[in-house]
Amino acid sequence: MRLLNSTLLSVTILAGCSDRRANDGDDLGDATPEWSGCAMKDEVQTCAEVCATQGTVCVVGGCPARPDFCEPDNCELATQVLAINAEALCADPSVGTFVVTTCDATIDWLFSNTVRCCCVDQD
Repeated sequence: MRLLNSTLLSVTILAGCSDRRANDGDDLGDATPEWSGCAMKDEVQTCAEVCATQGTVCVVGGCPARPDFCEPDNCELATQVLAINAEALCADPSVGTFVVTTCDATIDWLFSNTVRCCCVDQD
């Protein structure tokens, strides 16, 4: 019974991950969202803009907050990651503060000056 519950939980979580949608509502299919390159505070207002400038589409809550520790039953997902240390964040997205928000929401910079957004290439 324990194995059955674990299997059902894993399938449920994986199904939830596979149903992530791009900002325009399109199903992602087999596309894998990834963190964008860095953008600075004075360059963009939303994650939709960040992704568009890189030729991709924003994904709400589609990228792992801690990719090194992401397992199907313990994977926190985010839309954006913010930091004040651009050099560190641009080298490794796991060093920032993760936020789940809509792609069109204005980025809440607070004390940050650098952002990376969850984007997917839909070619």
